[in-house]
Amino acid sequence: MEGGFVNLIEDGGVKKRILQEGQGEMPIDGSRCKILFKGTLDDGTIFDQYLDKERPYKFRIGNEILIKGFDIALKSMKVGEKAELKITPNYGYGNEGDQYKNVPQNANLTYEIQLLNFKEGKMQKWEMTTEEKQQEAINKRTKGTSLFKQQNYKEAYKIYKKALSYCTLTTTEGNELKASLQLNLSICSYQLEQYKDSIDYAKKALDLKTNQQQKLKALYRKALAHIKITELDEAQADLREALNIDSTNSAVIEELSKVKQILKETKMKEKEIYSKLFQQQLYDESEIEPKEIEIKEAKSECSSLCDPNENIEEETQAKPTDENIYDQKPKTDNNENNRKISEESAPV
Repeated sequence: MEGGFVNLIEDGGVKKRILQEGQGEMPIDGSRCKILFKGTLDDGTIFDQYLDKERPYKFRIGNEILIKGFDIALKSMKVGEKAELKITPNYGYGNEGDQYKNVPQNANLTYEIQLLNFKEGKMQKWEMTTEEKQQEAINKRTKGTSLFKQQNYKEAYKIYKKALSYCTLTTTEGNELKASLQLNLSICSYQLEQYKDSIDYAKKALDLKTNQQQKLKALYRKALAHIKITELDEAQADLREALNIDSTNSAVIEELSKVKQILKETKMKEKEIYSKLFQQQLYDESEIEPKEIEIKEAKSECSSLCDPNENIEEETQAKPTDENIYDQKPKTDNNENNRKISEESAPV
């Protein structure tokens, strides 16, 4: 290898020669590095440099702000290390060059670079490509599942929520990842007794219209939450739809059987309650019958005080006025009858 240079990549596109040894760990993707560097062309022209130790250049590995060769080289360096780099166009500015830095097309580059220090850190979301975001979502889902298995549902929920924020792919693969996270959020909400949220997340998974297996899980999760808040008709509809997807799924069959039994018992109880209410209503109406009878009896007593043979028309006969009430004299043409009434009423 010429002049102590070693290949950092198989095709020889990035070579490094150590000028000053460093120590400690080496940075990785996402690490925030503070560096000093100077870049020259083959003729010795300096096209770029940053050599102020008081205010070093800050560079995050993997953000593609600088050339690819920088990322490769820095991941091979230790803190304090100074090195010389030889970088071909494929890992530099390519066949276009850089007109702002006066780098011609297909230029080979030479750098002197020093790694002052670095901090571990992941790339910010806005710095990631769509594919990197997808991978980050998968990584977070794995972490969330680990927490879920430890029954740490609250923290698992938080991680799944963060993972969902990284899902930007609209491909089939991207939508399936979103649906997976929505389903995980649904079951976490269920475990945290947030049943309305559990239903909402399951609905969102269904809206993505992914594969049948995820649709089956979403319907099942939604049904379980409906059962918890006694929305049994909705639960039964979900389970029946799930059964249309997989008629042999034992979990769905078991839950559907339970819901049917609960609905049957509920209807029987309602029927019993209505029957009791109806009977009570009849009983309450009979309570007033003694009063009606009492009134009728009172009327009967009143009538018994009157002469049944009395002619009611007598009440309409003219009554004597104050002028002649004292002038009336007993009739004397019926003395025989008067005598007979006196004899009949006399004691024997």
